[in-house]
Amino acid sequence: MQPDYSRQMLLKEIGERGQAALARGRVLVVGAGGLGSPALQYLAGAGVGCLGIVDADTLDASNLHRQPIYALADAGGQKARLAAAAVQRINPAVRVELHALRLDADNALALIRRYDVVLDCSDNFRTKYLINDAAVLAHRPAVFASVYQYEGQLQVYKPEPHHACLRCLWPDAVADGVVGNCAEAGVLGPVPGTFGTMQALLTLKILLGLPGQLEDELWVLDFTNFSTLKIKAPRRAECHAPDCAHIREIAREDAGIEITLHSLDEAVRRGFEVIDIRTAEEVAARPAAARHIAMPVLLADPSLLSPAAEILLVCASGRRSLAAARELRKRGLTVRSLAGGLQSLES
Repeated sequence: MQPDYSRQMLLKEIGERGQAALARGRVLVVGAGGLGSPALQYLAGAGVGCLGIVDADTLDASNLHRQPIYALADAGGQKARLAAAAVQRINPAVRVELHALRLDADNALALIRRYDVVLDCSDNFRTKYLINDAAVLAHRPAVFASVYQYEGQLQVYKPEPHHACLRCLWPDAVADGVVGNCAEAGVLGPVPGTFGTMQALLTLKILLGLPGQLEDELWVLDFTNFSTLKIKAPRRAECHAPDCAHIREIAREDAGIEITLHSLDEAVRRGFEVIDIRTAEEVAARPAAARHIAMPVLLADPSLLSPAAEILLVCASGRRSLAAARELRKRGLTVRSLAGGLQSLES
């Protein structure tokens, strides 16, 4: 059976010409989680010709309430591959390009240059700013979304005079861990679902050339009372489209900041002081042979660590420990992060 786009082609702004434009479209979705899950579903259903999926994580059962592209039987599988299979079930005509890797300074620019639009469906500030900077340098539109508990925001960057990038509003990235992500702060599934759906809608508008693309606005929606707010977000005067006065290159990661080990005992034998930065609830559910200092506490008071020690930070997946290690290195501490987190260790 062939895909049927007849209902959306009835819209005078789309028709056969618009549908052909969607079929030519190439969209990169970074993160196949709470935002990426609905975005991929709607982009595939609309007939976008090529969808790239970037995600290095595996699926946890706790993801499922906000990531309906997956099923409980998929738990433990690689998200990028599972998402690609789901897209093919929705629309076999869509070509899927699988990138089961972490977006970083070495691959971001080359990857984003291959697509017409990039969606930031990540859950950490480091990745959001990496996507932003690469999109600016590649002269590619980017659709950003961020969610915190019952609220979230949307922003669109395009290499055009009225579109601001993230650094026009917030020149420096907020340190990860200062604001909790879904795993730490909690979230009700339809909240990221709504914002991921809106990202898909904005992406379709960009590919179709439709008006209303949040040209100089930041759109905020609070589901506690269904209030909405549009904040003016103009491009900085010193930035002349399509170039940016502040972004000249992709910032490189500190050398050796991550380390791969088979066990925490191996870390101790190699002379590391191991610090578990998970929440107290996570530690209670899965204890680890390490000193526990929750990430917000540690970032607020780095003096809790010995300046002479070689520190290894650990968390569940390695993302929070990497973010914390970056911040603590800025303060002169010798800190590394366990790549892949505790879930990567031999049982």
